[in-house]
Amino acid sequence: MKSNIRMGLFGCNMYRTRDLLEAAKAAAPGVVEVTACFDIDPARAEHAAKTYGGRVFKDEESFLACADVDVVLISLPAYLHAGAFARTARAGKDIYLEKPLCVNADGRSVIFDAMKNYTGRCYVGLSYRHVAPFKKVAEILRRPEAGRIIGAHHHWLAPASKTPVKPEHIGWRQRFDQSGGQLIHHCCHLLDWFWWIGGPMSSVTAASYTPPNVQFPHEERELTASFLYKNGGMAVFNLSQDSHQYVQYGTVHAENLGIQYQWGKDTFVRVYKTRARAADETYEWSLSNEPGDGGELDRNSSQMKDFIDAYLAGKPMPINIEDGIRVYDYGCAARESHESGCRMNIEAAGSKDYTPKRSIQP
Repeated sequence: MKSNIRMGLFGCNMYRTRDLLEAAKAAAPGVVEVTACFDIDPARAEHAAKTYGGRVFKDEESFLACADVDVVLISLPAYLHAGAFARTARAGKDIYLEKPLCVNADGRSVIFDAMKNYTGRCYVGLSYRHVAPFKKVAEILRRPEAGRIIGAHHHWLAPASKTPVKPEHIGWRQRFDQSGGQLIHHCCHLLDWFWWIGGPMSSVTAASYTPPNVQFPHEERELTASFLYKNGGMAVFNLSQDSHQYVQYGTVHAENLGIQYQWGKDTFVRVYKTRARAADETYEWSLSNEPGDGGELDRNSSQMKDFIDAYLAGKPMPINIEDGIRVYDYGCAARESHESGCRMNIEAAGSKDYTPKRSIQP
């Protein structure tokens, strides 16, 4: 068994790079050592090396050939993830890959082509399994007495930008072809969580609306997607990007209990078993950066511990490349459903040859 991880930074200017390295230090002090830094901007690589340590590489080829790197942390703009994964996989390195894996069908193909001869391990940064209320809901649903999920309903409310973005300031996050839109770029976390608590989905039916005169009309502003679980039950996801609010909340109904949860200014999980109007169990978090308060430190530390423990023990990655491809497929199927007006069959989502097939006309 290994006792440390030598990490190379493929991209040195993303906030997730900073967050994950700080979390690794908190979760397992002294275990992760940065040994190499590469960025298309040499100044960013120099800054990362001064901050975290490691050698600076001025070209990608020599960086990926570095013998002092066990794991390459790929944290780049979303549209670069698939290509970076493929080149790193060909170099024979283990990988920590930030989400989303890809933003289009070409990127998906690139990943599968790279996996043909890839024998390394890849952890994918889908993090809602480690967010305090979502993690607690999953723990409750895994209790023997909970029973099967009947329905999960999640609302993701976000405010529209109040300040118009000038064309020259538009970055990759606002460009549909570079981010995949909110549904692919951010909602992948939630779709992965739906799968994690309820298992594979068999179909999705979605509807969407984009109000007139929005600044970026290239993606869904209002989206409702209804997924059917293969083993029964339903998961309904509502995304609103013009809600004048910023909060996520929902309910899960199982055979023998009900759960209400929220992640925002007030963060809690409430469990209902014997009383319909008063929770039998209540869990609350303040979301401070103190350990145990459910904030970003807890979230990121839990995620890095998940990765580190599995990696050092030589075990399969708990969140892997198949998980990343599956949620990309779920998001694309929801998009195709509302665009076509048809229910989409997604039972085989995540497989190499998967393409969503329209199954039932509305």
